[in-house]
Amino acid sequence: MDNEEFLDKLNRAYIMEEEMAGMLIDLCHPESLPADLSESANKRIKDILFSIKADTLRHKKIVLEMRKDLT
Repeated sequence: MDNEEFLDKLNRAYIMEEEMAGMLIDLCHPESLPADLSESANKRIKDILFSIKADTLRHKKIVLEMRKDLT
């Protein structure tokens, strides 16, 4: 894979991470969760979403740094 192709894939990965992070941030708002969830299910879902959100934002930062290093 040449540099141009690699950068193209990094750019697409960055866009995917950005879209995913946006959706996860929206889902992490309390009003986004169904009202009829038990308190324990609600807490578990929030914990999972916040963990995924943090990972997604970390991945986005990694991809951005890689793009900067290669351009």
